[in-house]
Amino acid sequence: MTILGYAGQLLRVDLTAGEISCQPLDEATCRRYVGGTGLGAKLLYEEVPPGVAWDDPENRLCLASGPLGASRLGGSGTFSVVTKGPMTEGATATQANGFLGAFLRLSGFDGIVVQGAGEGWRYLYVHNGTAELRDAEHLCGKDTWETEDAIRAELGYSERQMSVFSIGPAGENRVRFAALVGDRGHVAAHNGVGAVLGAKRLKAIAVARGRRSIPFHNPQALSQLSKQMLEGL
Repeated sequence: MTILGYAGQLLRVDLTAGEISCQPLDEATCRRYVGGTGLGAKLLYEEVPPGVAWDDPENRLCLASGPLGASRLGGSGTFSVVTKGPMTEGATATQANGFLGAFLRLSGFDGIVVQGAGEGWRYLYVHNGTAELRDAEHLCGKDTWETEDAIRAELGYSERQMSVFSIGPAGENRVRFAALVGDRGHVAAHNGVGAVLGAKRLKAIAVARGRRSIPFHNPQALSQLSKQMLEGL
C-alpha cells in the first residue's frame, strides 16, 4: 500500500544474529508518530524495557527520516537518531544534516532499527533497496573522515553518490559523549549515540544514493513552497 510522504518500510538489523529484514510501515503508525523522532520514540518505548542499559545488546538504535525527506525542500537530508544514551541512561533523540536521510529514503527505507551486538566490527551498506553487513576490522582506529574515504573507495562511490556516517576511536572505545559523524562533519552529537554504536560494534552506516521516488500528495505545490523558501532566505 502506498503511504503518501513515506517510502513505507523500515530496515531491521540484528547484529547478534547477523540478520537483516524489512518491516512494512502502516499509515496509522506514520500519521500518529510523525517523523524520525516520533517513529524512533515509539520503537524505543515498545522494544526497550526500563532495565536495559545503554550498552546492552537489547538497546535499540533507530535512525530515521521524516515525511519531507528526499523532497525538494532544503534540509530534507536531515535524520534523527533515537536510542538509550550513556550520558543519562535515558531516551535521547539527536539530529544531523547531510545526505543520509534523503539517500535512505531514495533507497526505499524510512529508517533503520539496529539491535544486538556483533562479535567483530561491521559496517552496514545500504543500496538499491537492499542492505548487507560488511567487515570493518580494517577501519578500526580511523577517524570519521578517514572512514568515509575508505568506505567510498572500497565500494566505488564518489562523495555525492554515497552518504557515510561513522564513529571514530572515541565511539569504538565507548566514550560516553562520542558522536555519530558523517558527510564531512555533520554530527548527531547528543547523549553519546556514537558510544552506542561502539557497544554494538557497528563502525559505520553507508547509504548509496538510490533512484526511488517518494510519493507526495502535491509535488507541484511542494516545489513552489521550496522555491518561496529559498527566495525568502
